[in-house]
Amino acid sequence: MEDWQGRKREPITEERLERALSVLAEIVREHGPAHAPLLEAMEQELAAFRRLRRTIDDNAEARPRTATKAA
Repeated sequence: MEDWQGRKREPITEERLERALSVLAEIVREHGPAHAPLLEAMEQELAAFRRLRRTIDDNAEARPRTATKAA
């Protein structure tokens, strides 16, 4: 736990969520299904993250681009 104290808070990225899922999947394999609900919740979070990102990307593409006039 002491190692954790020095870490910087970074934004959540898809890569970080995927790494967390990998670690949790390994824990479930090693220690049994007691941690499976946490793994399932994280999988749902990753799916929600991907949907949100896709929505943001779709909205950005749908937004009309307006040209600005030079003065």
